[in-house]
Amino acid sequence: MISAIKNFLRKNGKKKKEKKAPRKDSSIIRIAGKMKDSEKLKSELRSLSMFQDINQKDKLVCAMIVESTDKAKNPHKYIKFTFGQDGCEAYFTIPPEVPNPEMRELEVMRTVFTLLSLLETKKAFSPDREELYSKVVAAFEMSSDLLGSDILHIKYELDKHVAENTAMRGEVARLKEENEGLNHQFVELEKRSQKLEERIRHLESLTDSELDREIVRWVEEHYGKLNEEKFCNSLSVSGSRLEERLDSLSKRGVIRLV
Repeated sequence: MISAIKNFLRKNGKKKKEKKAPRKDSSIIRIAGKMKDSEKLKSELRSLSMFQDINQKDKLVCAMIVESTDKAKNPHKYIKFTFGQDGCEAYFTIPPEVPNPEMRELEVMRTVFTLLSLLETKKAFSPDREELYSKVVAAFEMSSDLLGSDILHIKYELDKHVAENTAMRGEVARLKEENEGLNHQFVELEKRSQKLEERIRHLESLTDSELDREIVRWVEEHYGKLNEEKFCNSLSVSGSRLEERLDSLSKRGVIRLV
């Protein structure tokens, strides 16, 4: 009898795993409410720099927050707001680059709550308070489920690395200032030449992650510009591979192609 029960539980456990829902690539958050004045609403949205493509279709006011684009400059990671007489709808994408769909939903919820609070203050849109509060409670419950000990540890490590990175940037800036004051330019150039030769030998076997870091470093050092021909020549990288990495960085929101 006990063996039969164990077998039954194992079968049910397997069935539950098989029924796991596939990862969503988008979702929608809806909040009931009322749009008081479409012209005033559009004016308030235009005053916020994060919004793009603000327009009106029939009685609906639409606006987008584009967080990243693909290489063709099409919206990749974005939130599209639609305001009507019955409420607000926020459609958002969850691209493959987002590691945690639940965290993405929480971030969008925070954006929605902040925006609706602002618009209510400006008397451009009145959310249904009861439904808004219920959504806030749901967000708190979701965040509580996500905030386990592992997440807190990861956050601690992240904060530590951010502090170390800031300190290292300060040290790099100090070293650059000292380097500019050196009088023995010939000796310094000779050392730099040796370092560049070592760097070129190292870069011949660059991984995708290392190449991504080189692209970001180049852009930072050249005031946001990337000369593709010079970059490829200096690192012995093919043009097609550079195009592939630029597309990946743009989709992840690391850089914005203009």
